[in-house]
Order: sequence, then C-alpha cells, then structure tokens
Amino acid sequence: MADEFDENDDIEIEEGNEDIKIEIPFDPSEINIKIIPRNIGQLVELLEDNQILIPKYQRLPNLWSEVKKSRFIESLMLDLPIPLFYFDEGDDKKWYVVDGLQRMSTLEHFIIGKGDVGKNKNKLVLQNLEFLTDYNGKTWEELPKDIKRRINSNQVTINLIGKGTPDEVKYTIFSRINQGDVPLKAQEIRTALFQGYRVDFLESLISEETDTGKIFRKVTDGSVKSKRQEDLDFISRFISFYLIDYNKYEPDMDRFITTGTKLIPVEIEKHKKIKSDFSKSMILSYDIFGRDAFRKRINENDSRKPINKPIFEVLSVSFSKLDEYNAKYLLNNKETFISKFIAFQRDNTKFWNAITTGTATKDSVINRNREFSNFLNTFLNDF
Repeated sequence: MADEFDENDDIEIEEGNEDIKIEIPFDPSEINIKIIPRNIGQLVELLEDNQILIPKYQRLPNLWSEVKKSRFIESLMLDLPIPLFYFDEGDDKKWYVVDGLQRMSTLEHFIIGKGDVGKNKNKLVLQNLEFLTDYNGKTWEELPKDIKRRINSNQVTINLIGKGTPDEVKYTIFSRINQGDVPLKAQEIRTALFQGYRVDFLESLISEETDTGKIFRKVTDGSVKSKRQEDLDFISRFISFYLIDYNKYEPDMDRFITTGTKLIPVEIEKHKKIKSDFSKSMILSYDIFGRDAFRKRINENDSRKPINKPIFEVLSVSFSKLDEYNAKYLLNNKETFISKFIAFQRDNTKFWNAITTGTATKDSVINRNREFSNFLNTFLNDF
C-alpha cells in the first residue's frame, strides 16, 4: 500500500500480489539435477582452481558478520551437518553458485583467505565461538591438524543443475530453493540466469559511469540503489515493457520481466536504439518533473512521496516512444501537463487502483498502461 515501504524507504512497496495465479507449465522431464557428494576439502580445492564461481551480477558475498562466519566454521569443527549447496553448470563446465554463496565465501575467507568469490584481503579470525572457545582468535593455519582434518572431511551434498536446463525451469528451481536466511531477490535470480551480454547491457544502462546511468540516478534522485540490484530491477522492468506490448502481459511480474530480459537483442545497433530511447525518456522525465518524477501526487501541495514502480513503468516506456515533436510539445507545456497529470491520478480511479494495490495482476497492468496512454494521447491531441 501507499504508506508501506521496502528496505529502501524511498521506493514504495508493491503489495496485494501474493495470491496471483500463475500458469506457466513446463515439462518435468526437463528438470536435470545431479546429486553429487563431496567434502569440504574438495569444495575448497575447486575454489582454489576457480572451478566454482559466482555469476558476475549475483548478490554480494560476505553478507554474514564475522561472528556468523565463525559459528559456521564451528559447526564444521563439530562435524554438524550443513545445508546442501546448489550450483548451476555453465557452458564452460564451471559451477556457478545458486544457493550457498555465504557459506562458500566463508570457506574461502577462512581457509584460502583471498579469491574470486569473497574478494577478501585477509583471512578470517574466529571469534565468539559458542562451544569450542579455545579456538577464538585462531586462523586456519593456527588450528590443530585433527581439527583441520575434521573440517575438510565434513560431507556435503551438492545439487548441480545440469547444463542445458531451460531458463524457465531454472527460474522455478531457483525460486523454490531460495528460502535461506538471506534469500535472493527476483532480480538476483534473473541475473544469475542471464549471465553475458543481456546483463552486461542492462548494467550499461544504469551504471554510474555511463551517461544513461547518470541521468537515471539524477531523475530518481539517487533513491534507486545498486545494493541487492534494485537499479537492475528498474531497468529490467523498463526493458520488458519496452519490448513486449502490455496487452500481452501475463502474471506474475517477475516471470514477465524474466521473459522480457530473455528477449534483449544481441545486435549492437538495437542496443543503441534502446539506449537512446531510454536516455530520451529519463531526460524528458527529469525536465518535466524534476525530483518528483515517478512519484504519486494527487495535490500540488502534497509532500513528496516515494518512487512508485508502476508509474516508472508507464512513464518511462511511454516517453521512450514519443517522437521529437511530441516530446518537445510536452516540455513546452510542462506546467499544464503536470497539473493535468496530478488531476488524472486523483480522479481516475482505475489508474490509481492499478498503481496502488495488486499492481502485478493482469487487469492492473493493462489498466494503468491503457489509461495513461489515453490520457497522454488526449493531452497531445486536444490541448
């Protein structure tokens, strides 16, 4: 609802989407998961040989505190069972972490010290151990040999998602296993799925180092962060509605965006067109609304509200498809347009409901896009 916010309190939470019925069947025979027994020592060897990697845009490792890492190591020292690992087998035969990133980065931090997974510079020093308190303050090298052997021989189970498993099946698998204490967000799952040119292109659109990224951060007033890939989620939503007509939307939103991401073209010329249209949309949004872009407003004197993703969706895509004449016309008449858009939000119940609750239902997506399209066309043609 309008008065509830996410981890980032300047982005409005989308609610009322929990009970959406999803019908995306797939052939169960396409599920290809190999169960592989290993021990901790073997996993560490794979880490050292760069055979276990994290997708380039997966969530950050080292989200665990030093104490939590130490307690995990203590569990291994006590020979306690630990949860299984999920890896995705890449075309290069390497294993990409799907579930277990924090455990893998902890192993690397403690035993290896530095590497491509955790990006640590120094080895973990054990602290606040609960049972084996004699080992507080110890590093891997300082542990007795029998304790090291116990850690290395600890058995783990690996579920390896086989190479060639369809993306839709992978998404379902990723979502179902994503029940840990630091669960992946939907965008983090998508970026794990679409390693390569698709995610590279999305990143280029919102990177702080690119012109499009700079204007995106300017128009959103720095509210959309890179942490937990919030910025990639926004640009992925834009891309999906840019490439797929809203009338073809089928719930839920995360799967729709996954489909849209999959449709990102490989051709450089098409990338340039998308980038140009997105940049045009962001510039126009800022030039008209300034710091109030993509935010609800039903009265001119209201306090500024958080960013609303459905408004970002309809404005960004609609503005990206305006020709130069109509874009200039909007800008030249921005005061009137702003006033009418405020009244439109206040008076058009269908649009307001579609950006407020149940925002990922089919009716809401179609209603808000259709109503805004009618509003925009009326303004351009009749004003």
